[in-house]
Amino acid sequence: MALRVEVPLSAINTEVELPITIGLGGEIITAGTLYLDVRNGQVEDFRKPYADALREIADAMEQSTGTDDGEVPDAAARG
Repeated sequence: MALRVEVPLSAINTEVELPITIGLGGEIITAGTLYLDVRNGQVEDFRKPYADALREIADAMEQSTGTDDGEVPDAAARG
C-alpha cells in the first residue's frame, strides 16, 4: 500500500545548513557553513551571505600567513 501526501509550497519553511569546503592540493577543508533560508518553498537570496563567508575565509587566510599584500586589484567592493 502506498501513501501519497501533497504539501503546498507555502508550507515549506526551513533552514538548510551547507558546509563551505575548499580544496587546496590534495587536501579539502571545511572552512565554514552557509545557512540557506527556505520560505514558501523557495530558497531566499544567498549571494550576500555566501560572499560575506568567502571574504571572511579570505581574511582569515591572509592573517594566518602573516603577510598582507593589500587588496586584490579589480576585486568586488565590500558591502
